[in-house]
Amino acid sequence: MSNFDERNQRDFEENTERLVEAIDKIGSSANLPATIAQLSLLTGMHRNAISRRQWPVVKLKEIKNKRKALKQQQSSEKKQIAPITILEGKLDNAKRELVYWFNKNLDNEKKIKQLEQNLQRMTQARDDYEDRLKQERQKTSELTKQLNIMRELLS
Repeated sequence: MSNFDERNQRDFEENTERLVEAIDKIGSSANLPATIAQLSLLTGMHRNAISRRQWPVVKLKEIKNKRKALKQQQSSEKKQIAPITILEGKLDNAKRELVYWFNKNLDNEKKIKQLEQNLQRMTQARDDYEDRLKQERQKTSELTKQLNIMRELLS
């Protein structure tokens, strides 16, 4: 092998080591994006040089898939907790509705009592007016009798 081939081989191995370290760093840190651009920043290699090697792209896709699966797992854990909060929310709504209907019932009971009192007053007033009507009719019939008697006397 020539000097040039040896140097190329040595650069290739060094770049491979830098890529492996950078991919491990990206895989262990959720703050670093799993992109070729990030690999380029960490290794100092050009993005095209990284893209020509297919295995770094595959490793980045694996990291992205792992992160996505982890995110889905965390959201499913939240969903497992969610039914409890949903039930608590429904319980709070049921409590508020119970208080609403209880107050509505109290208002209706007050209205019923008031209406019963009004009905009783109106019934009493009607009875009073019926009594007065009877008295007036009796007076009218007596006065009619007296008027008839007077007419008979005058005629």
